[in-house]
Amino acid sequence: MKIVEKYLWRSVVLPTFFIIAALFALWLMFDVFDKVGRLMEKSPPLSLLAKYFLVQLPSLAQSILPVAVLFATLYVLAYFSRHRESVALLAAGMSPVTLARPFLICSSLLALILYFLSYSLSPTAQAGREKTKREIKKEPTEEAVFRQIVYRSSRTADKKTGSIWYIGEIDLRNKTIRDVEILMRTEPEGNDLGKVFANTATYVGGVWHFHGARRADYAGGSEILGPSLDELVLPELSEPPETLAAKLLPPDELPWSAVARLATDQARLNERLRAPYATENWHRLAYPLACPLLCLFGIAFGMTDARRNVAATIFSSVFVLFGFLVCTRLFVALGQGNRIPAFLGGTGPILLFGLGGLYLFAEKVGWLWELEGWSRQHPAARVWLRRVGLISP
Repeated sequence: MKIVEKYLWRSVVLPTFFIIAALFALWLMFDVFDKVGRLMEKSPPLSLLAKYFLVQLPSLAQSILPVAVLFATLYVLAYFSRHRESVALLAAGMSPVTLARPFLICSSLLALILYFLSYSLSPTAQAGREKTKREIKKEPTEEAVFRQIVYRSSRTADKKTGSIWYIGEIDLRNKTIRDVEILMRTEPEGNDLGKVFANTATYVGGVWHFHGARRADYAGGSEILGPSLDELVLPELSEPPETLAAKLLPPDELPWSAVARLATDQARLNERLRAPYATENWHRLAYPLACPLLCLFGIAFGMTDARRNVAATIFSSVFVLFGFLVCTRLFVALGQGNRIPAFLGGTGPILLFGLGGLYLFAEKVGWLWELEGWSRQHPAARVWLRRVGLISP
């Protein structure tokens, strides 16, 4: 490696590491000042208090690393421009692609780190923080009582009937439920067969015993309401309490493997219920590419020999960053709400801003100029390139 390339790598890696560390430290400082007073009321051990703040760092990295890449790229290129180093490097024969290579490689490595974190560490960080918070408050770390649960029995090819449970409260320790309503349906048509209402129920011997129960059967389009019973036993309703309490968590709190499984679980979830998980699955596949994507914009805006355009460069970069973050939130929300296809909801911002970043980068390093010259020798390709706007008329 040449001396100038070593200097270039050192000029890129050190500021990037410093900006990442500074953003993490800044966030920790604000979070500590905001919450440490309330947490210290319980006099927790210092190690437990540190765990509360540090356990969420993987989740925070999802937001910090792409921003750090953009600002690090702008800082280094602004420094080069101020001291005319970029002009000297280009005048000495270094190509713009060679100058941009360290930025792109570093951003790609950070994207790999995001892929690693998004598999399990980042999604479970919030749950780990809440668990540590309960430890600080000396509360039980494992919940035994769950409320407001909706459970739908799994569907299989040979299963002709299913059920949907609406549960007010379930106690796993005592294996009891309160305020339950169960809708029996045909599968896969979804026609209602009947309902069971009960004040309480107890799981004994692998079967639910309903108390204060009443059953309604649907026949010929009318409802036949049965008498109120002190106890009702239905052997076909044998789902254990642990299965009923396994309610679907928000997609951003699940490991990637669980998200991918629920995104394709047509036996248990319909299209509307699968949409949040399918969108999250595509989002986790595409979002780490935000690091090299924002790096492209940073190179396009920062690789200039004008010293007076620093304010315009920063403003343009912040505008792109704000637009990208807003579009990401909007597309994910629309995809999870089943308003747009899950693929578009998870990858739309990356595809949209990625094309813009590649266009600006190609224009900056001269690839579009080379494409202009090549198209003169290929008239058929020139017509298509003119239509998509890559070359001038």
